[in-house]
Amino acid sequence: MIKMSQTILRKIVLLQIVIDSMTNKKHLDILKKLKNKKVGIFCDSANLYHAYQKYGWRVDIKKFKKFINQYCNLEFLNYYLVIPAKNDASYRGTQAFIKKIKPSVIIKSKELKYTPIGGRIMKKGNMDVEITLDVVRMIDNLDTVILISGDSDFLELKNYIIKEKKKSIIFMGYEENMAWELRQCWHVYLNRIKEEVVFLEQK
Repeated sequence: MIKMSQTILRKIVLLQIVIDSMTNKKHLDILKKLKNKKVGIFCDSANLYHAYQKYGWRVDIKKFKKFINQYCNLEFLNYYLVIPAKNDASYRGTQAFIKKIKPSVIIKSKELKYTPIGGRIMKKGNMDVEITLDVVRMIDNLDTVILISGDSDFLELKNYIIKEKKKSIIFMGYEENMAWELRQCWHVYLNRIKEEVVFLEQK
């Protein structure tokens, strides 16, 4: 019984290795399709941040930009984020982060909203509309859009880019955070390129 269990376990491990290898190849094949293409990157900071908080590792934007740039003609990297108020505990950290990434990206920001509800303050700072509008405004000057987000709200934007503009879009995000609908589209899991883009804490 134990020997049989060990045999099954080995088969499962080998199968996972094969699947991982095929998935990695698939992602690289997608990126290789970007050769000589004009590409714009639109990064949903909130989606990226919440995934980082949940899964314990984050993307180094400078390394990520360099990695993508080797596959295409990268036109720009727009980074969308909300700015907390000065009296917010997260304000200083946000400003320090912006200062760090500013040389590598174009910052697109708006103020975080604070809404009192039932004696509590609710924070809201979604930038999906701003991202969508910028993609629509810029798509004519691009061949491919890379959207860093796992949010299914962008599915209709994908339909617009492919069906109406005859361009392509690639979704990139944490594997655990990628909506099922986006998994049916061209997508690249950041987990699969982690070694190239992971942020390493300085000790």
